This record gives sequence, structure tokens and C-alpha cells, in this order.
Amino acid sequence: MTERVKAPFIHTENNDAYSAAAHLVSLVPAVAVGVVFYGLRAAVLIAFCSLLFALSDDVCSRIRHMSRGSILNPLFNGAVIALLLPPDTPLYVAATGVLFASVIVRQLSGGRGSSFLNAAAAGRLFIRILFPLNEAALAIPGENRLSLTSLLTGPRTPVPADLSQYYFAELFMGRFPSFIGTSCTVMLLAGLIYLLAKKVLKPYLPACYLGMLTLLLLIKDIYMDTAQTGMFLLTSGILFTASYLIFDDDTVKSFGPVAVTQAFLCAGLTFLASFKLTGIDLLVIPVLITGILTDVLDFAFKVIRATAEEDSSVKS
Repeated sequence: MTERVKAPFIHTENNDAYSAAAHLVSLVPAVAVGVVFYGLRAAVLIAFCSLLFALSDDVCSRIRHMSRGSILNPLFNGAVIALLLPPDTPLYVAATGVLFASVIVRQLSGGRGSSFLNAAAAGRLFIRILFPLNEAALAIPGENRLSLTSLLTGPRTPVPADLSQYYFAELFMGRFPSFIGTSCTVMLLAGLIYLLAKKVLKPYLPACYLGMLTLLLLIKDIYMDTAQTGMFLLTSGILFTASYLIFDDDTVKSFGPVAVTQAFLCAGLTFLASFKLTGIDLLVIPVLITGILTDVLDFAFKVIRATAEEDSSVKS
């Protein structure tokens, strides 16, 4: 095992709390739109997942006699899981993903800042495997906003939406069937800009990811004589991935060559996955694979650097 160091999103004594606070605040626009579109059930799901993740993290830390750190980080991870869920997800389904992310992925891999996997992405994929929800038929924004029934009984089965029938403005504003927090481009951009303004995320990282992915999609469109790039970027939820899943404080080791490689690698994997995968699989599987491969890359860079320094000292 290599020594793991908390990713240096900023350089202050209160590193973790500051970064977590900024990430949590940046989610407010996406949370607000999710609640407006899907009502009380979305609000309850977000609060439930956030508080359960925080409670689980606190209990596990007490049992292991480890520093509990800031409560804001687990609140953020729980909220991310909730925003990646269909709005009609039952609470017990959401709980399985949150507990898997908190207890299995985070705690058994060494605790906060030590995992090679994005805990929220892993928890959401666990839900996808254990409870294969019909992600092709999601709730329509604006319907049943005061209903809480689905939190206990699960969703009804709506007719899958044909997104090609929606206007550009509707797609851009996120007013189409989607996960709770991944559809509204305006609000996701607002959250991303906030993270960049607070300097907890380097602008070249999401730029590398989104730029490379867009370039690959455009090449595909030219080669196959299609025009799907715009639709993909607006409806796939990939902006949420760029803002909150790739560059988290567990899987980003440092800003620099490894992080840039991570961005390009995830873009390439996402592009390849787009030929076969849709929905949540497309959002989280490339991220999880990238996290594993980035750990290998980080180790390789350290070995190369140590070898070069050793050779330099010998020559001198």
C-alpha cells in the first residue's frame, strides 16, 4: 500500500472542512431545482441520504476510534447519492446505497480520504445492481410534487419519455424526466463556477474532461453522419459527473499530471461506454474505473519520480 495523502484541493489548516463546505454549498442550485421539479419526495430523499451518511460515518469513526472530521463531507456525499436517484426511489433502496458507500467503500478502505473509489458513485452503482430500477421511465417534472407515497411503495411505471420531442430550452433548463439533480445545465454550471471561484477545483480539470469528451463525440458525429453531441451533453447528466464525481477528495491525489491524466482517461472511458451504456451506468462506471486506474498511475508517477531523484543523487 502506498501512503495516501488527502488531496490538496486547498492549502489551509482547515482543508477538509473548507473543501466540503464549498462542495456542499455548490449543490444548492441542483437541490433547489430537484425540489421544485419533484417536490416533497425529492426533499425528503436528499435530507434522508445526507443525514444517514453523516450518522453512519460518525458511528463507524467512533467504533474505529478515528477522527470524525467535518460532518460536511458525509453530508455532501449523501446528497450526491440522492441527486443521482430517480425521484420516486423508496427510502429503503436509498439507504442500501448510502450504507454501502459509507461502511463498505469508505470505512473498509481506510476511511475518509483513503479510498481509491468515489464513495457516492460506488453507492449509487450498488443500488443499480441490487435494485434495477426502470431508469428509462422516470417521473415527469411537476407531477405529484406533494406526494410521499413512492418513498415507501416505490414508483409507478410511467411511459419512457422521447427527449427528441422536447424544446432546447426545456432540455437546457432540465425540465425533462431525469434523476433528481442531474438535468439542469444552468444550475450545474452555477455549482461548477462556484467551486472554481472558491478554488477548491482547478478549472483545467473539468475543462480537460468536458473538452476531450466533446471532441470525441463530435468526431463520432462526423464519422457516423449524426448530430447527437448536443443532446448527449444536455441530457446525459455528464456535467454532474464533471462537477462532483471525477475530482473528489478521495480519488484525486494531487493537481498536476496525474489529475490531468485522470480527466482525459475518464473522458475516453465515458466516450467508449456511451456506445453501450446509458443512465447511471454511463455516469458512474467510467468514474469508478478511472479511480482504480488513477491509483495505479499515481503509484507509477511516484516510482518514476523516486527513481529519477535517486539517480540524480548518485550522479551528484
